[in-house]
Amino acid sequence: MFAMPDVDSVKDMPVTPDTLGNRYDKSNYPIYKDFVSFFVSGVVGVRKFDRNKCHIKYSKYVTISDEAFTVLTLENNWVRWCSMAEDDDWKDSVVPSKWTTSKEKRGAKDTEPGEDNSNVENDCPQAKRYRGWSSQGIARYNQLFAEVKAEREKQRFEDFEDYCMEQFLEETGEDNKHGGKRKRKEDDKASPSARHELWDDDPQEQATQQQTITTNIPKGLRNLALANTSTSM
Repeated sequence: MFAMPDVDSVKDMPVTPDTLGNRYDKSNYPIYKDFVSFFVSGVVGVRKFDRNKCHIKYSKYVTISDEAFTVLTLENNWVRWCSMAEDDDWKDSVVPSKWTTSKEKRGAKDTEPGEDNSNVENDCPQAKRYRGWSSQGIARYNQLFAEVKAEREKQRFEDFEDYCMEQFLEETGEDNKHGGKRKRKEDDKASPSARHELWDDDPQEQATQQQTITTNIPKGLRNLALANTSTSM
C-alpha cells in the first residue's frame, strides 16, 4: 500500500472520482489498488475479499457489477462526503448526493421554510421512481459496467491483477511478521484436573472400560457380555 500524503482537504486525497478514470494504467496501479482494498472490498464483503485476495485472480471474486457499482457509489457521494469532512459532521449534510436524492428532499433542503419549491430544476433525481437511483444514475452505472467489461478483456487488466496479488501477498507477509495474526493454541496441551473426594478414580475407570467393551456388540447380547466381564473380574 502506498504511503498516504499529507493533505489538508478530502478533495486532495489520492482516491477520487477523477483519479479512477485511468483505472488500469500502470502509473495508477497503487491508487486503484487502494480503491479496490478499501472500497470494492466493502461491496464484495470484507471477509470474502480477504479470503481470496492472495490466492485468486481479482476478476474471479469481484464481478464487473461489483466494481462498476463501487465506482458509481463513490461518484454519487463524493461531494457530499467532502462537505461532511469539511464541516466535521458525518451524520448529515446540506449537500445532496448526486443520483440518490429525490426531488422532494432536494427541494426541501434548497429552500427556506415557507418558500415555494415548486420550480426546482427538472433534472433533479427522482429517486423514489427508480427504487433509490435516478434515471441518470442508472445510465451512469450502465456506462461504467460497459467500460469495466471492455477493460477486463485487455492485457493491462491482467497485469493489474498480477500486481494486486503480489501487493496483497507482500502486505499479508508484513502483517504476519508483526504479529498481525494470533498464534494457534495448542489443542493437545493437557488441562489440569480438580482434586475431589466424590468418587474413587478406579471404579470410574472400570465403568468406562466396560462401556468401551460393549460399544460394538449387538444390543441383544450386551447383557450377556457384561455378565461374562463381571465374572472374569
